[in-house]
Amino acid sequence: MKNVGEILEYIEDNGVKFVKLSFCDILGRHRNVSVNASHFAEAAEGFVIDPAAFGGTADDIGDLILLPRPETFTPMPWRPSAGAVVSVMCGIVRADGKPFACDCGDIVEEADRRFRKATGHTVRFMTESEFYIFRTGDDGEPTLVPVDNAGYLDAAPRDRCEDLRRDIVFTLETMGMQPLSSHHEKGRGQNAVIFRECTPYMSAVNTVLFRSAVRNIAYSNGLYASFAPAPLDGEVGSNFRVVASLYDGGKPAVEKAAKAFARGVEARMSEMAAFTSPVGNSYDRIALPSAPCGVAGDGRRRAVRVHGGGKTEMLFADTACNPFVSLALMLAAGAEGMTDAKLPEPARMPASLTAALDIAENSEFVHRCLPEEYLTRYFAYKRRLAERTGREDVIAAGY
Repeated sequence: MKNVGEILEYIEDNGVKFVKLSFCDILGRHRNVSVNASHFAEAAEGFVIDPAAFGGTADDIGDLILLPRPETFTPMPWRPSAGAVVSVMCGIVRADGKPFACDCGDIVEEADRRFRKATGHTVRFMTESEFYIFRTGDDGEPTLVPVDNAGYLDAAPRDRCEDLRRDIVFTLETMGMQPLSSHHEKGRGQNAVIFRECTPYMSAVNTVLFRSAVRNIAYSNGLYASFAPAPLDGEVGSNFRVVASLYDGGKPAVEKAAKAFARGVEARMSEMAAFTSPVGNSYDRIALPSAPCGVAGDGRRRAVRVHGGGKTEMLFADTACNPFVSLALMLAAGAEGMTDAKLPEPARMPASLTAALDIAENSEFVHRCLPEEYLTRYFAYKRRLAERTGREDVIAAGY
């Protein structure tokens, strides 16, 4: 949709009853408030929410205003057709109209603007998200029992997720997204969906909406979808794979540019870990020998690789990450590499969330790239959870 008027027309033509005003908190979690479709025109001018969604209060933040972004409008096909429901992502401002530093959409768009200004290039991201499908118990509560014992690229009937992935892909297409392919991954009950490249902001939006769609479709089939980084002890973890495609004047950039982008990302990878591997369970994934989290010379699978056509593949992020902030940091790091900035030598990924937070809090790069208000709230929240390791919170935390 191009504007609010087109959304109102869609609402009228399709019998829509509710509009979900969606946004992300500082962790990248999908949050929303439903408004009656008959009141959407009023809500589109600004809908007030309590700052508790960002760990704040009216005293320290004040009221926040949601402002719908029409280009993110999407139907929600898993909801009943009678009384249809649609969703639109929102920007967030303070009550006085000033920007809110914890608006993750603004964070990635500002990083994109800086990247284009610094490098003279544009970038589009292709993403691949992996996830596990588990059974639910007799009480309907989720378990960590995989729905099948299939492996990489297995076919039905050994792959019992084929029909579910088909439903997911059809749903994503109905929502206006562009999934490229899907397949069974290496883990038992593990799957992956790959998206066509798009702008950094829309890549992040699609990732958040994709996670929500997968969870809802699994739930409607009596199953549980998990985006935890390493839900099963000793088994393969779930990656958030990102491929950055660089363009120079609308044409694919030369390999030299992709190598420079990769150089910057690899140099800052450990400083980004508190955001790209943001939970205790992330470090169970990193500890796995199969995890693609290595740097040159450490004997592990490389986390950053260069391909033809100006493409840089990044494999170190996991599926618990906030895609807005993770992509913003990748853009900033890539820009440093492309502008011949003085960079540190690549370091191994930290071994725990506590170590990752220590590195990030002391990183000039992180403080330069992300708003201080966002960092203050993020670090305070993460410090409270940093001692929770292993899989104790995989289900409880809703990953």
